[in-house]
Amino acid sequence: MDIRQLRTFVDVAANGSYARTAMIVGIAQSALSRQMSALERGIGGRLFRRTGRGVVLTELGERMLPRARALVADAEAWQVTARQERTAPHGEVTLGVVPVASRGLIASLVAELRAHYPGIRLRALEAYSGQVEEWLAAGRVEIGIYNRYRRGRVANSDVLARADVHLIARRDHPMARRRELAVRSFAEIPLAMPVRPNSLTSLLTGLAASQHFELDIRLEAGSTPLIREVMLTSDLATASPRQVFEREIASGELVAIPIVRPKILQTTWMSLGTSHSASSAAEIVARLIRQLAARRRMTK
Repeated sequence: MDIRQLRTFVDVAANGSYARTAMIVGIAQSALSRQMSALERGIGGRLFRRTGRGVVLTELGERMLPRARALVADAEAWQVTARQERTAPHGEVTLGVVPVASRGLIASLVAELRAHYPGIRLRALEAYSGQVEEWLAAGRVEIGIYNRYRRGRVANSDVLARADVHLIARRDHPMARRRELAVRSFAEIPLAMPVRPNSLTSLLTGLAASQHFELDIRLEAGSTPLIREVMLTSDLATASPRQVFEREIASGELVAIPIVRPKILQTTWMSLGTSHSASSAAEIVARLIRQLAARRRMTK
């Protein structure tokens, strides 16, 4: 027995005639009769009996018809689903993202995927820029969102955001009342900074060396929550765009002092991995990220 035989059984029962069914479905009546004969041999019983006007269901045929209809409907639904799965975007996309970009972005991205591309699954890894770029180069992530502080473009990449870097410190920190802060002042400030390799830590270290002093880095941490916890319970400060600590700044726990001489601008970039061509799912995720970033810029 196969699904074609069941479909023939359902069609003949609906039309009451082999000849009429053969004409409707577009196959020879002899082929249709052979299918029905094979089905009846397989179950060991007759499903139709002939009349002068065509055929009618036997008692066995009447009992089996509802189940046959259900099986045919299930098979047709399976075919539709299979075609949709073949053409609809699907698969897992691995994303490496810096903390400043992950706030709000991942939640919005998941909501967009659930609403419009339910076949795409997201795997998000959060790390600082150096680690994200290493993952991207090694092919561990398909999409990388990371920060750069030097001028110039990054090839085959998109700018998602730009933000000035501030000194972030507790409200009772000795520098908290400053309206702005030159990089030279960092010689006097104990710091908690992202663990290296990190582009901002490296940039500040280089700026300090060019002005003939060393940064007083007391802690290199692998996560923003750890830096936040240490700052709230000590005299350590950090350098970061203010939006990373927006909640704590709004609550008055932390303050943000603009850094000048030189002013440091953070640019957040998105790049697709180059180790192999991007999957259609990765391209869709990248497009959604561009759209979400554009919406954020418009609302600021």
